[in-house]
Amino acid sequence: MTEIYIFNIAKLAVKSIMNVNSLYPKPGLVTPLDSSALDGANFFDINDAAMALFQSLVNSASVGIETENIKPEDSYMILKNSASIGQQDVLRATRGRIKFRGHIFLLGLICAAAGKLIAQKRNLTPGALILTASAYIRGIVEKDLWSLNDSENSGKKFLSPGQKSYITYGIEGCRGEADKGFPNVLEALRLINELEATHGHLELRERLIHVLINIMSTLEDTYITAHNGIAKLLNVQKESTKIINSGGMLTSQGMEMIFNFDRTLRAEGVYPGGSDLILTTALFLKYLSALKLTRSGYDEN
Repeated sequence: MTEIYIFNIAKLAVKSIMNVNSLYPKPGLVTPLDSSALDGANFFDINDAAMALFQSLVNSASVGIETENIKPEDSYMILKNSASIGQQDVLRATRGRIKFRGHIFLLGLICAAAGKLIAQKRNLTPGALILTASAYIRGIVEKDLWSLNDSENSGKKFLSPGQKSYITYGIEGCRGEADKGFPNVLEALRLINELEATHGHLELRERLIHVLINIMSTLEDTYITAHNGIAKLLNVQKESTKIINSGGMLTSQGMEMIFNFDRTLRAEGVYPGGSDLILTTALFLKYLSALKLTRSGYDEN
């Protein structure tokens, strides 16, 4: 029965990536109609990457189940090996067009957390998932990023967007998100649930885009800072806030502003990939919270 849980956990992670990939309009981001404003990656590239990541996510969930009694920090060393394999699988499947570093990191942690909770016969509540996932990498900002301020390390040629943003602006990216207990993810999940309760008549697509714009209004997005600079990030936050204040996807004026904002970001080559990742992770938490400790992993009423 354990295999069913592992499969369902990984399947829901892939589902979250693909569902967010299917949304439109998403300013600057990949949609079924538009390629990435940054590098031209398209809808099929993202889906190929999501499918290629499946085995790594299965492995991460398995690590959570099989290392129930091992210290979280020791389990993370095993998770890093799984992540490395997942990175190679994604690169191979997309011919190097997609890296998915953030997805591999955040979704992998939550897959492992879900596996560990399943092994402990605990419900997959968002709070339990977040606490368990954060325990795997507690102190990672200090361990991975603080040394980057050294002149020897800051001069390295091959740095991720997150590392570049930390060196230049002190923005902690995915590592900070996980180390601090996923605050942006939890806020996005709260808003997803709130909109479901108050605006259930809207399509899921519309509600999720509204959440995405909310995320963009506050997130310190390392994709933007690494490629476009801090001034552009502040501009994106400012314009996103204007859209939300005008109603976002809940009003015709807000919707028109989102379409216009999309055209602007594409013309400027701005890709808010961090916001896309936060939304994907929040949706994954929502899907996981519906899994039950039954033979199928779902309600059997």
